[in-house]
Amino acid sequence: MEPERVDGSGSAHIAGRDWSRLPEDILVSFLRALPVADAVRSGAVCTSWNAAYATFRRLHVPSPRQPPCLLYASDSLDPGAAVLHCAATGAALRIPFPLARRPLLGSGHGWLVTADEASNLHLVNPVTRAQVALPPITAIHHVKMGTDEQGDPAYKVYENLPEFDYRKGQFEIDHEPTILEIDRAHEFMYYRVALSASPSAGRACVVLLLHMPQGEVSFARLGDDDRWTWVAPGDGTGLPWRYGYRDALYSAADGLFYLLGYDASLCSLDLNGSSPAARKIINNVPKSATPTKYLVQTPAGDILQVWRLRDYAHSLTPVDIPPDYMDDEWAPDPCLELNTVDMQVYKVDLHGQRVELMKSLPDYALFLGFNGSMCLPVKDFPGLKPNCAYITDDSVEYVNIKKYNRREVGIWSMAEQSMLKLVDVSPVIYPWLNWPSPIWIKPSLF
Repeated sequence: MEPERVDGSGSAHIAGRDWSRLPEDILVSFLRALPVADAVRSGAVCTSWNAAYATFRRLHVPSPRQPPCLLYASDSLDPGAAVLHCAATGAALRIPFPLARRPLLGSGHGWLVTADEASNLHLVNPVTRAQVALPPITAIHHVKMGTDEQGDPAYKVYENLPEFDYRKGQFEIDHEPTILEIDRAHEFMYYRVALSASPSAGRACVVLLLHMPQGEVSFARLGDDDRWTWVAPGDGTGLPWRYGYRDALYSAADGLFYLLGYDASLCSLDLNGSSPAARKIINNVPKSATPTKYLVQTPAGDILQVWRLRDYAHSLTPVDIPPDYMDDEWAPDPCLELNTVDMQVYKVDLHGQRVELMKSLPDYALFLGFNGSMCLPVKDFPGLKPNCAYITDDSVEYVNIKKYNRREVGIWSMAEQSMLKLVDVSPVIYPWLNWPSPIWIKPSLF
């Protein structure tokens, strides 16, 4: 591309041509075809392009299919800024978003799921900075406001889990609540979040929440609900188990949520009627309990289970941990890392109610982490590596308890069964912070 220059009047010129004089309708048509990051940059080219970008935003023109970007905070930027790094092109866009102060709990449809100082959830679009508050943590069925042993405000979580009483030789229900500090409750309370649509769709967006204890299921509809509706197990809903769910996705193909258990069991959840209706699809799969599991839907509508096995390792290069953090009784080992050591992909046979091991995904790239999992055709996104999984750290314990330890952000090759560093394949201009853990997101203007 020929070099661009901006004259004193704010006009854009390329090799003597005044591109600022292009008619606005042509510029808007041009913006329709750009990735979101490039469309945002266009507004800074010159005065007329900025006006065209403003018109483009007002028209709510749908954006083209977006390549995923890594969203992260960096010490190289001020605390009020973040970075969108495109995995397909290597381009980086600075955005005015105070990411360094926000725990990231999920993403979908271009929006983030974050928590505030009281551990209440919010949906935020990091590009437009639009925000939607979700029902508070005390609107979950078993959470109440209370106090801790010192009398300070805290959340009481009534798990009512069966525990074995060795004196009686039988299981008893423990009715004592778990006490969570208000500002840290999000570290323990929330497992996964799945969205049925963009929050800009209002009531069409249903937020499904997997939460403590051990992956229970609740949901809320934007604009309608001021409380989380708990999906209780049993005959009333058909939900097979109370807890144990580790991931969820929404399928636009059939309008159902799908819930994945820690043991690879699978069930569907229909939230379209007056009450939740679940149906068991797959029972537990042998030898499946250890790996982290993801649900992914292919562009063709097939549902995949991805099993990611990780192990702790020690690095020869320690990370810098603040001295006051090292004084804590749970002080982390600065050389500790959590690394992916294996990954397997299974195709779900919904009719045969079983899973089938897949040796490769030659036409696709996966994106896994706290984000809503994605499976994208590489032919539509030149620059993405086929038969690979782009991954970030999403171990709740590792990310929240060991905030300053090194994050795994890389590309797992299914053919080589090994990890490539993202920076080796797609150079990153600004180094990311280890907390909040970087997250994949498809940028959106809506």
